[in-house]
Amino acid sequence: MRESLLSISFYELCQLEGIESQLVIDVVEYGIILPVNKDIEQANEQQWLFDTGSIHWLKKALRLHQDLEIDWVAVAMVIDLMQQKEALQKENEAYQRQLKRFIKDDSH
Repeated sequence: MRESLLSISFYELCQLEGIESQLVIDVVEYGIILPVNKDIEQANEQQWLFDTGSIHWLKKALRLHQDLEIDWVAVAMVIDLMQQKEALQKENEAYQRQLKRFIKDDSH
């Protein structure tokens, strides 16, 4: 579960990263980053809001696409795998903490 603490508008994202709006639209179409707006089909891109974590994944996607000349379909797959890996690592860390507490409580 991802909790969005801060959001950034479509326009702000383009300005902040210095990228063209069409590039952000392409990245959204491939599912690499997604607006947090519930009805993205009904909202035009100027109304899109992104959580600030999207900036991290957008930068990674752009680097993969530009530096390694990977097409957007492959970039989307790589980003998805990276996100899955990150989620599994966080889950594993949580289990490790629980296990440590269980072992500490058991030794008394």
